[in-house]
Amino acid sequence: MEQWNIRSLFSKYSRYWSFFTICIMLAVVTVFMYIRYWSQTEYEIQGKILIKNTESRQGFVENNNFGKFGLVKTANSLEDEIGILTSTGVMEEVITKNTFNITYYKEGKIRDIEIYGEDVPVRILVDETSDSLAYGLQISVNFLDSETFELNTDYNDKKLYSKHDFGELITLPYGTFTIVLKNEVTDIDNLEPLYFVVGKKKDLITNFLQNLSVHPDNETGSLLNINFIAGHQKKGEDILLGLVETYIDKTIKYENELAENTIKMIDERLKLLSGEIEDVETSVADFKSENVVTDVARNADSYIQQSNEYKKQVAEYQTQIKVLDNIETSLLSRTTESTIGGSFSINNSSLTSLINNYNTTLLERNQLSQSAVTSNPVLVNLNDKLNNLRESILQNIRSVKNGYSIARQNLLSNANRYDARIARVPGMEKKLLEISRDKSTKEGLYLFLLQKREEEVLSLATPVSSTRIVSYPQAGKFPISPNKKILYLTGVLFGLLVPFSMVFVKDAWDNKVTSVEDLTTSLSVPFLGEISRSKKKGILLHNESRGTSPTTELFQLLHFNLDYLKKTEKNQTLLVTSTVKGEGKTFIASNLAVTLASLGEKVILIAFDLREPQLMADFNMDNSPGVSDFIIKKGLTSNIIIQKHPSIENLSLIGSGVVNSNIGRLMLSKRIDGLLKNLKENYDRIIIDTPPIGLVSDAFALNKFIDSTIYVVRKDVTNKEHLKTIETVYKNEKLKNTMVLLNDTKEGPSYGHDHS
Repeated sequence: MEQWNIRSLFSKYSRYWSFFTICIMLAVVTVFMYIRYWSQTEYEIQGKILIKNTESRQGFVENNNFGKFGLVKTANSLEDEIGILTSTGVMEEVITKNTFNITYYKEGKIRDIEIYGEDVPVRILVDETSDSLAYGLQISVNFLDSETFELNTDYNDKKLYSKHDFGELITLPYGTFTIVLKNEVTDIDNLEPLYFVVGKKKDLITNFLQNLSVHPDNETGSLLNINFIAGHQKKGEDILLGLVETYIDKTIKYENELAENTIKMIDERLKLLSGEIEDVETSVADFKSENVVTDVARNADSYIQQSNEYKKQVAEYQTQIKVLDNIETSLLSRTTESTIGGSFSINNSSLTSLINNYNTTLLERNQLSQSAVTSNPVLVNLNDKLNNLRESILQNIRSVKNGYSIARQNLLSNANRYDARIARVPGMEKKLLEISRDKSTKEGLYLFLLQKREEEVLSLATPVSSTRIVSYPQAGKFPISPNKKILYLTGVLFGLLVPFSMVFVKDAWDNKVTSVEDLTTSLSVPFLGEISRSKKKGILLHNESRGTSPTTELFQLLHFNLDYLKKTEKNQTLLVTSTVKGEGKTFIASNLAVTLASLGEKVILIAFDLREPQLMADFNMDNSPGVSDFIIKKGLTSNIIIQKHPSIENLSLIGSGVVNSNIGRLMLSKRIDGLLKNLKENYDRIIIDTPPIGLVSDAFALNKFIDSTIYVVRKDVTNKEHLKTIETVYKNEKLKNTMVLLNDTKEGPSYGHDHS
């Protein structure tokens, strides 16, 4: 069914193939004219650059902390670089440097053509500071000879002409110019006139930036794709190249300015740091002088050693004092009977000598006392001597001990003084460490600044941009606008759409049956076939037009379709009707009868349209006596009303008879039953032409006598609303075995096909 619908749709619209062809040709020609004379050609220029400092920069970048000082040129993001590339400042400099605000044209027959570069024989300098400069004004240049030229333009509704020399400063009401002939121009006689237009830079900047796009080549890299749309390939390439070069120049200039400012700042800082380092060194010297130290660690060791020496001597004096105390105590508590011990540990030689003398004398006295009496003069002298020695020893002990005490006290004081110096050592070390750390920091910063200064000096000496051109701007070979393929395709589609829409609207507003599809899609009634339009009206005499008329051949095809769609064995009695007058039911009935008769069947054709009979007039035969006469006149036999056609063999006709006003009563007469029974016995086929059922119901009265009904629909005449009547008749079986026939179709490659 879907395939059939597509084929039907194609068949429906293919009838207007000439209209479709004309529309498509007009659309294609229109597209060609638009591309050739009206469209603005645009090319895409593509370039690619690499931004190298988006992540790092050579130098002390590994010392990330130094970046806080502002001395390292930090990396720029790709978004920032894109913003700079697409800024108005950069684009304005490109336009100014290359005078892109002056556009040159050559006049064409239909439209003017922009020229650029080598095609422009002159170079024009414009004083853009002049208040009288007229923007957007077409100023024509006509070349007179190698020395002079003529300017003309329409300014303030006046035609202005002026003649000038090349290189002359020209001051006119619409601006101040200098026009110079290029050196490479030699053949001045063949130069064609041109005109130029000075555009506003602000408008050009806006226009150029709208046609410019910059985007990263990938998500992780620093590669930028730069695209520009221009109407002239070479000019577009120069604009994009100028943009990249201006950006690079500005980058180098910025980096040089930054380097110069950095060097200046470093010099100032170095001078300040030099003074600070000197102050720190002076502080160290003053601190060491004030604290009488050269090296705190070594001096601390010396203090400890000296203190220990003093303490050791104090301990020795203390020991000597204790020995002397013991000797003194021994002398004071003892008699002269015992010797004095410990003299070997006393460091005083005189005292040691006295003790030794005392002990020797004591031993001598003790020996003498064993043999002599107490009064012995020698013994008395020895006792006196011992007493004297004893006193001398005591006095000497007290003197030596006093000396030891004084010396011990002095040593102890000296030890305490060195202990105090030792206690000050941590504080001095801390203070000296702070001073040394400050000095070390300043010296490190001083060295860093010196190295940084050398880097900046080298960068100034060899200026290299951090941006590299990877792919120079290049215009595409073919324009991106207008897109000829798309335009031509659109033109063809438009050329199809317009006639399609017109036909669709026409069909939507047209409520007439126009094709077989209208019947097959709207009705469930069997489709008998179609009869094409015939140049000959009325009866198509078969024996005169055999093989010459497609309409005649279609009537022959109806014979086969009737047998195919029959529901009775003979399908003998056929009723031909329609909905309204003018649909060709009489034409169909007449020619079907002629066709069947020519095929050897014995046929009788009855004109049962008793109201407006037409059938007999088409055959040039009498309409009376006929059906109405037979019904009214009881004695009239069927043989009297039957007329044999004079030239068509096997064909007989019965006219409608005298017109009667009471047609409805006549259609109910029992004589009709007798008439048809008689005819069925004598004829192979009975064809009844009835009035339209949409006007009167006469045809329904004959339903009980017929085998099949041929319901005629005429192309472009039958209203689609009438199809509902046909469907109702078929479903309610108001007329037996109803089949629909399309009349008056156009001859075509599909005529004669069986659509059953």
